[in-house]
Amino acid sequence: MCGRYSVLTEQEIIKVREILHDISMQIVRDDLENYLERAGEVYPTNQSPIVAMNRDGLSFENAKFGFKRWDGKGVIINARSESLKTTRMFSGLLSVGRCVVPAKEYYEWKETAADDGAKPKAKKKKIKHFIKDTEGNLLFFAGLYRDGEDGREFVIITKEAFGDVTEIHDRMPVILRVDQLEAWLNGELSPEEITRMDFNASVHPCKEDTAETETDDKQLSLF
Repeated sequence: MCGRYSVLTEQEIIKVREILHDISMQIVRDDLENYLERAGEVYPTNQSPIVAMNRDGLSFENAKFGFKRWDGKGVIINARSESLKTTRMFSGLLSVGRCVVPAKEYYEWKETAADDGAKPKAKKKKIKHFIKDTEGNLLFFAGLYRDGEDGREFVIITKEAFGDVTEIHDRMPVILRVDQLEAWLNGELSPEEITRMDFNASVHPCKEDTAETETDDKQLSLF
């Protein structure tokens, strides 16, 4: 699962452009020239930068995190890599709706046992952790986008967790290396290939959340 991640700074926006330039990927539309960062994290339904493959080339733009559900109740924020080809909502987007979602780190919650003496059905505590690249590099999540009633929106693709992430959650976002960005965006990387990808993660508890932290999972609908 990937339900929250860090807001990019203006300097990180510049870094994304440099990375794309270095791998000879030209951005034909850039709507982030006057990017204004906001403090905090990206939540579902927030606007956030993505790199999207369009018919005329790449666009660097803001889009809404989450596909609006068919019943209007909440949003879908993740798509499982293992079922991309067979899930009706996502299968068609593999050819016309690939995107990359840049971030510095993302957040996950580790569930812990309830306090001694608590009621048998007491809620378990959840401790917030941040996950980042071991060398501090930017993260690039594989994603899919579509144009909905309220504008462009995207989901982050997830896979089975790997390495230290398994101590926190059984799922994690598909994280692309810089040399894989072009292959994902132009359709060369298949769902089967991204399902097998690994990632050198560094997992740490958030200092301000070493006590109990509740997530907003109940507001989300995941695939």
